[in-house]
Amino acid sequence: MHSSYGSGKVERRGPAALYALVIPVGCLTLAGSCLFAPPARAQATATSDAGAANQETGLTEIVVTARKRVESMQSIPESIEAFGAQEIRDAHITKIDDLGSLVSNLNITTRADNTPDVVLRGVGSFGVVSGVGFYANDVQLFDGQSVRTEDIERIEVLKGPQGTLYGGSNIGGAIKYITKLPTDDFQAGASVEFGNYSTQTYSGFVSGQLLPGLDARASFFDSHSDGYIFDTVLNRNVDGGTERGGRLTFQYKNDDTTATLYLNYDWNHSGNGANIYYRPDTPTDYSLEVADGTDPQYLRGLYSATLKIDQGLEGGLTLTSISSFFHSYADVTVDIDKGPVPFLTGYQNFRTNVGSQEVRLASSGDSALKWLVGVFAQANDPSVFTNTVAFNGDPSNPANFDDPTQFSAQNTDVIQRHREYAAFGNVSYALANWTFETGARVDYNNSSLTDPLYNIGNQQHGTEILPKLSASYHFDKDIMGYGTISRGFQPGDLVEEFDALGNPMAGEYEPETTWNYELGFKSTFFDRLRFNAAVFYIDYRDRLFQTVALEANQFVQLTKNIGASRNYGGEFDLSARLTQDLLFSTSFGVTKAIWGNVPYYDLDLNQETNLSGRTAPYSPAYQGSVALDWSHHLTENLAVGARADATLVGRQYWDPTDHFQQPAHQLVNLGVRLEGARWTVAAHVFNAFNKLYNTAFVSAAEVQAPFNVAGIGRPRLWTVTLSYRW
Repeated sequence: MHSSYGSGKVERRGPAALYALVIPVGCLTLAGSCLFAPPARAQATATSDAGAANQETGLTEIVVTARKRVESMQSIPESIEAFGAQEIRDAHITKIDDLGSLVSNLNITTRADNTPDVVLRGVGSFGVVSGVGFYANDVQLFDGQSVRTEDIERIEVLKGPQGTLYGGSNIGGAIKYITKLPTDDFQAGASVEFGNYSTQTYSGFVSGQLLPGLDARASFFDSHSDGYIFDTVLNRNVDGGTERGGRLTFQYKNDDTTATLYLNYDWNHSGNGANIYYRPDTPTDYSLEVADGTDPQYLRGLYSATLKIDQGLEGGLTLTSISSFFHSYADVTVDIDKGPVPFLTGYQNFRTNVGSQEVRLASSGDSALKWLVGVFAQANDPSVFTNTVAFNGDPSNPANFDDPTQFSAQNTDVIQRHREYAAFGNVSYALANWTFETGARVDYNNSSLTDPLYNIGNQQHGTEILPKLSASYHFDKDIMGYGTISRGFQPGDLVEEFDALGNPMAGEYEPETTWNYELGFKSTFFDRLRFNAAVFYIDYRDRLFQTVALEANQFVQLTKNIGASRNYGGEFDLSARLTQDLLFSTSFGVTKAIWGNVPYYDLDLNQETNLSGRTAPYSPAYQGSVALDWSHHLTENLAVGARADATLVGRQYWDPTDHFQQPAHQLVNLGVRLEGARWTVAAHVFNAFNKLYNTAFVSAAEVQAPFNVAGIGRPRLWTVTLSYRW
């Protein structure tokens, strides 16, 4: 059961500030941009400069930083999918939701409060806890993951627990965004884009040397849409809006030192998110219309600064320091009752701060022994002020809606403090054709919650040890088999809830934990064919859901650990350069997430039940994608290209008791482009056949409401883009 259709944030998304350890606030006055970007398949692509002749006859090597060092993706003993800048552009990936269309066993969507719901290999729960952690340049993101994708170099999707190197909140995996760095030579570009629903996007960048040893890069974007969800009461589209942002990056280099300063800014003013919920009778009712009597509003701003310093030391060692500060605010208005008159309206104000400091020491070079040790500290300080206004008057008299005495309000002021301290290490050793790796992290978490309006509070803390073991065997330079065992956890936390009499309390839930077992195979043949496959088994304990308890003959909604599941399945991805002009890629994954012995109260049937043997929600039976990308040079400086890709999503259940399901569906995207030496003209169609599907569904019984709620997937969207490079 996931959180209500309002904007309340239950999971530990909150931010904080380890102020003494991070960059001075003065440097935050400069702007930067969106921290993230969903990808297209980062297998080999044609040259990134369209004007250069394409002599590509094989697959390019994919370089990642999954283990906090630069190395080939094919040499890492775990399942990873990576996506590069050119494929992000050619597949026209602009929303984080698109990532789920390209990565097997990843179910991801942006919900109405502009935060992502993520389940990876069946780990996670929509609206309650995220299955993965999000990172930008090795700094964890607790807000703003849905910012528009611009000026991104690469995205890495790491499957399986990543707690050893990255800590808690990575129980199912991690998604890393790597932004583009400054260049030594002068580069610049600009782009304009137009599409249906009055879509307009303007973006640009400039990069080059400021002083000897000091380079800089600045980028910006401004995007507007009228939206596609129509409100029959307000008589207009209500999910449109404007988002703009920018990024400023400085990089200083000398013989032994590299220092990089990332400054980022984003501002978003729109309807209540990009996916306003509607009221369906069943999960298979699909509507682009709502009948909300309250004008939805969403205003969010965020900025961040990160300073990364790499210092080379004697003996082939590298010392890395990463200091970061992040701040965001959001003001939200949402129609809670989803009806034509404002019977119940919610007003929420979110404020978040995050500060973190990481220091690590690592070996470098090609030695058989490679190691890394480090320490980490982070403070997350979120606060949420909520004002829920209810209409108590006679709705037959319209004048009552303008009379403040006909309304009553209930306020909450939730202030949370999260602290995390950790020491971690990882070591690998190559012996003949074998490579053995082991690592561990000792992670201490402390959480507190207070609401001064009700004089309530609570506190919890705990220590987790997160080990990881792997062994890999190289049958050949480009063919490897591996086995990995790792442990992950999602930190426990506190949440404000209400008892049967309406009295607030600081509820507490315990950490979720997993043990993950994976066997995999990675291979590259003739530099033209890449095939990777993995099977996995996950022992998933203390799964977190929203459920109910009977108190004083009333049902009370609680966030609690309800029990365990076993998740197992497999996946593969394949890329092949069929000809010099034609690249084929595909991926496919299957996940079975089966409940164990879990007593549960079924509100839809109003009876006690046991979930044993049933399928956990938000885990599609299968997910697959297939893409063909063709690029042909007509002359040395003129190329034409086309791309077609399809996504296949199997049946998934929306609730723990398997009463409601989303049928299997498919999406098809098409694109064409014409590229000159300095310019590109491109057109793209998302969901070409206008397939209707839901991104979320909550039954009325689950939230003790008189109606169901659901979020609709994006309809057919087309764009035309013109870009120019200097």
